[in-house]
Amino acid sequence: MSMRGYFDNPNIDIFNSIPQLFTKVSELINELFDQPEKVIERLIITVYTEKLAPYVRDQLDVYVRNPDLDNMEKYLQTLYTLSKKATKLSNDLQTQKISDDPAFLHKLNQHVFKSYLKTYSKYEINCLEEKFQVHLERVESTGGQRRMKPTGLSITDIIQQRLLNTTDQVDESRFSPDLAAALLNDCKTAMNRITTLSEGSEASENILQCFLRLLNALGSQHIETELQYSLQAIPGPEPKQEPDIRFFHAILQTNNSIQLIERYFVMDIAPLLLGTQQQTILLQTKEKVFGQLEEFINIGVDKALLCIIGYIRNILNEQKRSDFKPESDLFISECSPICKRVVRSIDNQIVRLEQTVDGKNLTSILNEFGLRFHRLITDHVFKFEYNISGGLMMLQDISEYKKCSKKFRSSTVEQLFSILHALVNLLVVVPDNLRQVITEGHLASLTRDIIESFVQLRTDYKSARLHAMITTDP
Repeated sequence: MSMRGYFDNPNIDIFNSIPQLFTKVSELINELFDQPEKVIERLIITVYTEKLAPYVRDQLDVYVRNPDLDNMEKYLQTLYTLSKKATKLSNDLQTQKISDDPAFLHKLNQHVFKSYLKTYSKYEINCLEEKFQVHLERVESTGGQRRMKPTGLSITDIIQQRLLNTTDQVDESRFSPDLAAALLNDCKTAMNRITTLSEGSEASENILQCFLRLLNALGSQHIETELQYSLQAIPGPEPKQEPDIRFFHAILQTNNSIQLIERYFVMDIAPLLLGTQQQTILLQTKEKVFGQLEEFINIGVDKALLCIIGYIRNILNEQKRSDFKPESDLFISECSPICKRVVRSIDNQIVRLEQTVDGKNLTSILNEFGLRFHRLITDHVFKFEYNISGGLMMLQDISEYKKCSKKFRSSTVEQLFSILHALVNLLVVVPDNLRQVITEGHLASLTRDIIESFVQLRTDYKSARLHAMITTDP
């Protein structure tokens, strides 16, 4: 039959030529045979088994013979393309009423691709893992992130090696936005193939496995490792020089990547797994990975604030007891040089924070920073005794810190510094006015114990019998 040579022409597209063939022969078959449907069915079976199946095999097997990463990607993409074309072919033939059985052409397609679909899932997942590995190694080789390799070294070993490398600076190159985009793009490509080449529970499982590998590569291997390194690189709690905390940049990069993954999950993945067991597994795993990253962030923020507060404490420690008990009266018109240095350091750190952290993270960190700063200044006040001149000096400093407190964007911090300012003002109030002052403003709601703890810092506390003035009602 002339059909046998019809498909041997290398210049024709077999998927387009099959419908064309049946358009040409169907009229002739209808004229020659009493049961043309049976003849056409037999003819289509012959075309699928003797022409289409070998064609598909020739297109795919060339890549299987040398299954490296490049060939596996070509194999998967070719399988995807052939399957899409075969589905379109079936739809085109269905319009020609090839068979009364609506599943006839679908069964033929399944026969052609059965052996390839059987191993498809394994190839897809393995290929995705290898591609992720290549991306991670590429980032490593370009001097960016130093990824943890499966060499038997623990994360602590890896971090120590990196910290001992004096040329290994902590900077923005540690996190790679390009890596996140590349991993996500590969995952999307795999997902497109999965929704075409697998069905039902198998498709759900494949989607789960792909997304789990994305979480592992981007979340655990890249971000978590970098967070741990950045955490270890934060200076100790008593730095002698003003610290430049790069960990805050790590928070920004982490949140950007998390938002990227979360958006992809909500828009593309969740609808495909709705109501499945895989959806539950994926949600639990995602929350676990994100929770682990959040834990590292919290640890890092705590360590960073300890470092910053430690540096400010070192500045404050330069103030001496004698500074607040000068032998002669002084004219105090501005805050102390130490206070100016403290405020300048606070300003520097807040600017860095605002450049690298945003949203709720910035609000939370600034609030905690402000609370710790208030605690530090309060403890600092209690280190000294004050005569009137010394009290005025400390009051000027507290006034400046009170202004500075607005930069923490926290009403709680502002209120605490307002209360502290009112309490430090007790150091300079004329004794006869103490009883009235402690019943006004912020002081009215405070216990007498708190008020007395500040009044006790005055050098005239005993001589002026101030205890009696604040413990008895006017």
